[in-house]
Amino acid sequence: MQKKLTAQEILETLAGLRKSLPGIEAAPRPDHDHDGRSMLPDGFPAETEQDFEDAAVIDALQSLIGDVEAIVRKKEARLLEDALKIYYITEEPARDPANAHLIPHVEKMRRAYEREFGEPIPPKK
Repeated sequence: MQKKLTAQEILETLAGLRKSLPGIEAAPRPDHDHDGRSMLPDGFPAETEQDFEDAAVIDALQSLIGDVEAIVRKKEARLLEDALKIYYITEEPARDPANAHLIPHVEKMRRAYEREFGEPIPPKK
C-alpha cells in the first residue's frame, strides 16, 4: 500500500516543479481575486483544516497550470515570429524567376498562416 502524501509534501513537490520550469521568474504569485479566504472549487469557503489543505493544493495546481500555459503561449509567439521571419526571407527571392522553385514553399506558408489565423500574413515591418 502506498503512503498518502500530505498537503505539505504535495505543495513542496509542486513548488519544485514550478522552479524547474524554463522561464519562470522567482517573483511571488499574485493574490487571488476573492477576499483572502481560501476557497474550494465549488466556491464555498474552506472551514476545516482538511478544507484549507485541499484548497491550498488546488490553488498550487491551478497556479502551476497557469505558469505552464504562459510558457507555452510565450514559446508559440516566439515560434510564430521565427516562422514569419523565414516567410519574409523566402518571399523576397521567390519574386525572382531564377528562384521559381521557392514559390510553392511561400504559397504553402501563406496558406498555412491564413488557415491558422483567418487573415493574410501581415506585411514585413
